[in-house]
Amino acid sequence: MSGYEQTLFMNTGKCLWAVPVILLAFAATLPVQGDDRVTISKSRLEELERKEAELEKLKKEAGKAESERQQLESEQRRLKSEAVELKKAREAAETKAAAAVAAAASVEPSIQHETPAIATLPPLQQNEVVDAMDLMNHYRTDAAAADKRYSAQLIRVRGEAVHFEKPSFVRDYVIYVRTTDSHWRVACRTYPPEKYSALFTAKGGAEIVGMTRDGARSTVAKAGQQVIVEGRCKGIDGQIVKLVGCALISAQ
Repeated sequence: MSGYEQTLFMNTGKCLWAVPVILLAFAATLPVQGDDRVTISKSRLEELERKEAELEKLKKEAGKAESERQQLESEQRRLKSEAVELKKAREAAETKAAAAVAAAASVEPSIQHETPAIATLPPLQQNEVVDAMDLMNHYRTDAAAADKRYSAQLIRVRGEAVHFEKPSFVRDYVIYVRTTDSHWRVACRTYPPEKYSALFTAKGGAEIVGMTRDGARSTVAKAGQQVIVEGRCKGIDGQIVKLVGCALISAQ
């Protein structure tokens, strides 16, 4: 073998030996293809499923709570609206009643009535009946002296009923009693008998009607009747002498 052939053989051997090394180095540079599958334990899977179920439950509860909140707000708005309407209705009814009283008073003639001077009267006795016209005239003549005699006293007042008023949201009603002047009134705020579960006015305030728990209705009193009312005198307010905590003793 010549020297050239020996050299070529040696170089070829070196190259063949280097091929595996090069292939290994090249393989090392290639990306590793990983397995996409992830293996978890059964207990972990059950835990995740349980948490997912709890999350869904919380979502439903939150949705229900939001729905209930919206319903509550809607109910509050409805109640507020009804309260406003009730207030308007009550104010309208009170205005109408006052107008009716004023209208009735405007057409009534003055009445001649002799009232004894308050200074000439003996001390007020228990259950003594005071004429409504005398009571009003005493206050019109000398309010201070009338207060001294009547104010805060439990008295009985007799006179002709001219009008009735039933304020809203309370059980008591008002009897207006005639005086000598159509622009002046004695107003008796009166509690109804226990047998009545409700009261209302009729015929434009000319009657007060009671209704029992079984639905039966009856007239308690009506305009034109002579009534005796017992109550505590609260003095005069404008052109009205007021009695409160009253009971209707008789109506004829």
